[in-house]
Formats: sequence, C-alpha cells, structure tokens
Amino acid sequence: MFHHMGGVPKAIRFDNLSPAVKKILPNGERHLTEEFQNFVLHYGFECEFCNPASGNEKGHVEAMVKYVRNNFLLPGLHVIELDELNKELWGKAEKDRLRKHYQKDWAISELFEEDKAAFLLLPAKEYECVRYETLKADKYGYVKVDLNLYSTSPRFALNRVLVKISYNTVEILDDERQLVVRHSRLYGQYRKSMKWQPYLNLMAKRPTALKYTSFYDQLPEEWKNYFQSCTVVEKSEALKLLSLILKEHDFSLITKALVISSEHGHPSVDAIKQVFYQLINGSGIRSEIKPKITLPTLPEATRGLERYDQLHKGGDA
Repeated sequence: MFHHMGGVPKAIRFDNLSPAVKKILPNGERHLTEEFQNFVLHYGFECEFCNPASGNEKGHVEAMVKYVRNNFLLPGLHVIELDELNKELWGKAEKDRLRKHYQKDWAISELFEEDKAAFLLLPAKEYECVRYETLKADKYGYVKVDLNLYSTSPRFALNRVLVKISYNTVEILDDERQLVVRHSRLYGQYRKSMKWQPYLNLMAKRPTALKYTSFYDQLPEEWKNYFQSCTVVEKSEALKLLSLILKEHDFSLITKALVISSEHGHPSVDAIKQVFYQLINGSGIRSEIKPKITLPTLPEATRGLERYDQLHKGGDA
C-alpha cells in the first residue's frame, strides 16, 4: 500500500491484531511481535492502538469496511488470483476518490493530495512481509506449516529445511537459501500441497512404477496416452524432461508441444523438447506460405499416343 501511494503516513492506528500484538500491557503499552516491530522500523511510522473492547474508537473504519464490501465486493466474487483482484480493487478505489468527502465539501482526491504532502519518504527497498522457520521433513519429504503439509524433495526426507512463509506462498529453500519448490499457501487445516517436479528425477529411475503413483492420476490425458505407448527408456527420458520443464513452467506448453509433435505418430522425447523450445521462442507454429505471384493457366495434360499420331499424319501430308 505504501509503495502504491508513494509514501508512508506519519502515524497509523491499529486494532490489537494478533500478528502485531503479543500482549496488551498496563498503561496502554503493547508487547509487539518481532515481525511487526521490524515492519514499523523499516518504514519509520508511529503506531497507535485502539483500546480493547472500544468499538466507538473505530466506528468510521467499520463503516468504510461496509462501504467497500457493498460497492466493490457484492455480488460475491469468484477469486482465483488474489493479486489480480487487488490490482482491480486499486483501480476502483482510485476512481472512488472523485466523490466528495462525507463531511467536508471537498473531493476525496483533493484531501488525499494534502495527506500525501505530509507523507514520510519511502525507503529504497520494499519490506518483505515473511517469516522463516526451520522444519524437519517426514519420511515422505513433507513439512507441516499451520497443520497443513507441503512437499519438499526426496533428498530432504527426515532432514531439516528452511521454509519461507508469506500470506500467499510457502517456499522451501536449501542450505544456500536457493528455492527448491514454491507452493500456494493453504488455509484451513489438514490439507496437503504436492509439487511433483523435485520427485520426477527419482521416479525416472523406476519408470515402470509411474502408473501406480498419484502423479500419474494428475497427468493430462495426452501424457497418460503417451506414457502408455512409451518404452521403459522413453518413460525415463520423458520424466527427466518434465522435471526440467516444470521447474519454471506448468503443463500447458509442454502438453501443447506433445500434441504438435504427435501429429505424425509417436514422437521421441527429443522431438517433444524441440517443439517445446520452438513454442517458447515463438516459432512452434508456422503459418502456411502462400506465393504472391500469379501463375498462368496451363493446358490440361493428357496421356496416350494421340499427339504422336497427329504429328505423324501431318508429316505424311
């Protein structure tokens, strides 16, 4: 929000939300969480907190929550990507500034410019709102975050890994803090997120067992049909290719490459790989070449001895 507005308010009032306040102390003091303290120090604003059980101190905020809900979020929205929704809401909120303030005879956009002139300067780097935890993976390579399970990699089974947790992602890092796998964060309890890419090289060593894995059940139908026609060696090579591709891409392009390369029969793994990189570089589908010149109309060709007989008779005459 600060970086979108281009500055930081000098003072911000908060409710006693648990991500910020560990404990309410006497005399109005607060024992803050370490993450929230770091956040406040990074941006340099002064934080104030409402008194417990004092709804009258935040009545206007509650009214604005209702206003936003009624004007921007109803009827109910089907949300797939939260970040995309936030971008859309920024646009709606900025258009809403054109109306007059509910008490002052000024447009909200004009009042905002006055507030903006009093903002603190932004720091050079945006604060990363994450927490890190060192967790031990179980024998299957899963770690537990807030009662939900996230896959890591076979090499981390029964070992400790560093987990980077944000509001929408859970990232598994290796000893050098390099990304191993990224998950969308799960909310609720007792759910499981499985990313197969780190496991595919291990599966390539035993390709005959592929059909009995849950990974096989999740494959697009095109890949299931392809694996049914593969030799053991081809299955191994295809799994290694998927391990490479799925590090940075989803199944959509590699499946499209499989379909294109299958037009003339069962393709090799190298053929699928070649078509995939042609698609990445924008040269996978070539349009039909049509000549710009107009060819003359030629007489219809005939077969037989008629022409020869005509020539022969003409010679006799």
